[in-house]
Amino acid sequence: MYKNSFFRKASLISAIVTIAVIASVMSGCQKEEDEPLDENILNSVELEEYIIAGADFQKSLVTFSKKLNKIDFSKLEVSYDAEGRKVKRLPLAPFASIGIDEKVQTFNERKDALLGKFPQFASFREDLEIKYFQQCIQNSVNVKGRFLKLGINTSRPLLKSGSEQEWSGEEWNFLNQYLASWMNSSNYVEMAIIAFADGTYMTYVDSQNDANHAYISISTYANGNYYFIGNQSSPMIWFAHTHQNSSSPGAADNNFKNKYPNMGHYIYYQGGFYSWE
Repeated sequence: MYKNSFFRKASLISAIVTIAVIASVMSGCQKEEDEPLDENILNSVELEEYIIAGADFQKSLVTFSKKLNKIDFSKLEVSYDAEGRKVKRLPLAPFASIGIDEKVQTFNERKDALLGKFPQFASFREDLEIKYFQQCIQNSVNVKGRFLKLGINTSRPLLKSGSEQEWSGEEWNFLNQYLASWMNSSNYVEMAIIAFADGTYMTYVDSQNDANHAYISISTYANGNYYFIGNQSSPMIWFAHTHQNSSSPGAADNNFKNKYPNMGHYIYYQGGFYSWE
């Protein structure tokens, strides 16, 4: 019950935070019709604090889920309540410093404050909400500063040809949202995703890439490890690339897998990573 309740809340906050951040990052290449925004809402402290509280909760949730995944639920101590029902309780010590209950309360309070002052916000279409989030993140020094303290950098440029972008292990959720946005881009070409032994990830687009092909240069060492030319400090543990139309590999994909057999190979398609024999 404890675990499930937090992850239900996670779906709500993830929608707020990831849409806001990705909308901000993607704004450089999107062409949308201008729609006037209410400056009172856009420049309000309530909207800023709502977005910040959502990011703060999301950050804490990542830490919470990591600690939760390390618990062996089969070995939890069992007690009984006053009616004789069996109860298993999570150990409090690993979670005491996270303060996730307080983060949930703060987020709800910020939401109530925003809707209390601007009740019309509750009836906005999703695309209009995204515009408010996008503009607030782009223009608010307060939001950007607080995001940076949380380790969220909204100033990252979109990948251009021949460029790369690094992600820490805690940013897996944002990486997935970023990939989902990339797949729907009007300028889509195949993208490579690389996982390294040190727990980081990299997304890479070579200047030769097109909508059906991805290229990457890999160095092979005598110890059997593979290294990407853009990161010689940590070996690759798996490689993936995006497909728009199918999770099935082509001939070039199979040739690449045969050339580099000692790591995982995946195709990213419709939000999932698919391996193949």
